[in-house]
Amino acid sequence: MRRPALLAWITLASAAVWLPLAQAQIDAEAAEAEAAAETPAEPPVMNLEAMERAAERSWPGIRAARARMRAAQAQLDEAWVSPFFQSTVTAGVSLAPEVRGSPIFSPDPQLPVSNPWQPVLGFSIEGAVPLWTFGKLPAARDAARAGIRAAEADRTRVRNQLRYDVRRAYFSVQLALDLQQMLDEALPQIRQQAARLEEQLADGDDEVTELDQYRMEAALAEIEAREADVERLLSTTRAALTVLTGVSDYRIPECPIEAVEVELRPRSYYTRRATRDRPEVRMLEAAVRARQAGLDFAEAGYFPDLALVYRFGTTYAPGITDQTNPFVIDQANYTSVSAGLVLRWSLDLWGNAYRVDRANAELTDTMERSREAHRGIELEVTDAYESARAAQRQVQSWERGRRAARRWFIAAGQGREVGVVETRELVDAARNYLTARYSHLSAIHAYNTALANLERTSGGRVTEAWEPPCE
Repeated sequence: MRRPALLAWITLASAAVWLPLAQAQIDAEAAEAEAAAETPAEPPVMNLEAMERAAERSWPGIRAARARMRAAQAQLDEAWVSPFFQSTVTAGVSLAPEVRGSPIFSPDPQLPVSNPWQPVLGFSIEGAVPLWTFGKLPAARDAARAGIRAAEADRTRVRNQLRYDVRRAYFSVQLALDLQQMLDEALPQIRQQAARLEEQLADGDDEVTELDQYRMEAALAEIEAREADVERLLSTTRAALTVLTGVSDYRIPECPIEAVEVELRPRSYYTRRATRDRPEVRMLEAAVRARQAGLDFAEAGYFPDLALVYRFGTTYAPGITDQTNPFVIDQANYTSVSAGLVLRWSLDLWGNAYRVDRANAELTDTMERSREAHRGIELEVTDAYESARAAQRQVQSWERGRRAARRWFIAAGQGREVGVVETRELVDAARNYLTARYSHLSAIHAYNTALANLERTSGGRVTEAWEPPCE
């Protein structure tokens, strides 16, 4: 009898100890959940690859290109199906005066308009199935196939342009953030030196003059003006990424902008690839094929079409005639069926000669425009390639200048602290360092953007890694 009582006592004691602890844990979890609900979640971190995927999902131009592809495919399907279903159905209801007797003998006059009028029902179906068109149908299908190839190439063109725009905006955001960080580090030091200079002037220090103060104020104003430019650049480029990707709340990785590692090949490699693989080139080739198909269609207009024609028609008007002679045709109650082979030949041969001449001229025009576009593509690739090479050299040069200006700025700051460097030397060192660093970051941005433009203009990949690993 003691064991059950002991167990009950232990259970009550455990409950007395653990229930407050459990309630406290529940209250703590509820408080944490409430705090998490009140604290806004941080926006997701999206790198360049994620931005490109989001842009391809949301950009209306991509969906429009897909719609053009569906339209081109539907046009080809129509060219295969529609010529064999050129049939028309006619059904109608009309009124006609009643006719008594037969066509041989009738008590009514030749035009019995005064007789009672009765309804007449009619139905007919007729059409033609082409059997041989001397190249007209194959030409129409070739033109439709060229339209499909042009639509596919156009989708690639839209996607390449979108990727270029996203990369350019992404690199601009990186540049703006790095410039903002640079100014956030430099401005407090410059303002501190300006305040110290004012104190020295107020104390009557002979080592500083009003000219030093003017020089410091001018440098500070220039840096603050650059800060406004950086804020504008950051706002516009972030807005551009939002428009391109459809993502309004995001963060990019907190890594400085770096030059894309690419070993550029000779310029001839990119020009050959552009004239072979660029989507605009494939669109021009498709246009030439479509014009050639149009010329073939016009030339086939000199020849007839062999077709199978058919017709079925019936009319029904029992209240119109009183037909008793089976050997007399009753036009109001009549059914006919016919089918046969026919040759349909348009005799507009003179006009067709002008149509052939026009199609030939359009083909020549498209071919010459294609050659002109090839030359323009070569010029565009050459400009993009040389811009990338120039930017690459500028990155290397400004990197050396940035390092030298940084050492100069540090040495001037230390010398100013111990009083062996004048104020103007410190201002000149700070201005040159900020200028060199700004130019170095801008050169990296220009180089990365030029590489993205080279990939767009050459029609093939320049590198597989557009963003170095972010650690």
